[in-house]
Amino acid sequence: MKNLIYALTICLLAASCEKYESGPINQSPVGTRVLTGSETLLKSNLDQAAKILTDVIQDEAVMSELVLLSEENRTFYSLSFKDLFDEAKGADGSFKNLREKFLNGCASAETKGDWGDLASYLAKNDCYIYCPYPSSFYPKGTNSFTVAAHPVDNDIENVGYRFEGRRMIEVTVNEEYADKYQVLLIMPRDEDNDDIKGLNITDIPGSKGDPVYEVRIGKVRCADYCGGLFEGTLELRVSRGYPTFDSSNEITKGTFTNVIPINYPRDYAKAAVNNWTVYCEGGWFLQNILWDSNWKPAKAQQCILVYEYDTVKEVSTSATVGYKPDSTTGTITATAKTTYSGDFLGISEWDRDWFYATNTNPGPYDERKDGWTVRKTCAALKMTTPARTIY
Repeated sequence: MKNLIYALTICLLAASCEKYESGPINQSPVGTRVLTGSETLLKSNLDQAAKILTDVIQDEAVMSELVLLSEENRTFYSLSFKDLFDEAKGADGSFKNLREKFLNGCASAETKGDWGDLASYLAKNDCYIYCPYPSSFYPKGTNSFTVAAHPVDNDIENVGYRFEGRRMIEVTVNEEYADKYQVLLIMPRDEDNDDIKGLNITDIPGSKGDPVYEVRIGKVRCADYCGGLFEGTLELRVSRGYPTFDSSNEITKGTFTNVIPINYPRDYAKAAVNNWTVYCEGGWFLQNILWDSNWKPAKAQQCILVYEYDTVKEVSTSATVGYKPDSTTGTITATAKTTYSGDFLGISEWDRDWFYATNTNPGPYDERKDGWTVRKTCAALKMTTPARTIY
């Protein structure tokens, strides 16, 4: 999630309750934007939820449940308030103490008349608890969290809360802070994935009897956070540019497919950014998603586009694609153009013959991963492209 149209402000954060003690707050300017009325309410409710969660995780029973979000081999790293509060679902019954303590905290806040029905608001608005990095990223024995709410007006930093002894203190939480201290984030609803609605990725065979040349996106590595700590999981998008040929007038046109979504975990991005080799497979995240179901010989040149989805920033790009009607005809080129919403992570043009010749036979300066040549769209974005021919 990003909010990219910023107005520079300096946020002066101060404790407002006798229970809290202000810690060292970074006063450096952070680009923020002016919030609407509903966004201001969202920001306030997320912050109140962060304070309540900071309080309730002092209970050992609650902390033992949150291990599911932070353990090294975790199967999920977020928990929606809707699922947490739904006793029928009960998040598989794994967060009974967290649910009880958090709801009690909400009820206590509501008696003061300051926040209304906080629990209902969090559930109805699809807010969730998010643990960006597992406990294995921190010194052994680390058993506490700093809790911060998404600031809404930026994705870089916000005030967070943690206990020192019996005092809850305020700190500035950002990527640098999360390098040293384990954090939990209270997040708003993710951006709507309007760019992938209706997309159904399936293996589409060629005509009966035709060979099928299949290429997949195998593993992906992104050494770029594509935003601040509160960006959360990276919403990568991959699209394919290819040629179409009208034999009646021998005109070649270029077009792009629908995008392929890849939710790239933030802990993998941190491993890639830091060139770690032990944690998170060094940033290599397994996808095995179909990129082209039938790369025919006539499609002499295609292209691949990668970006990180963002509803605010709209960008246009283009690449050259080529079509070869038959073995005796030269390649006819065309320009494939597209407009997308997000942060550009590169576009590469792939000659078909070169691609297949080098996919398992890298050149002297190429990198190899799991037997496949590593492809790049930019310095930060790498991938493998397993391929096979189906007869």
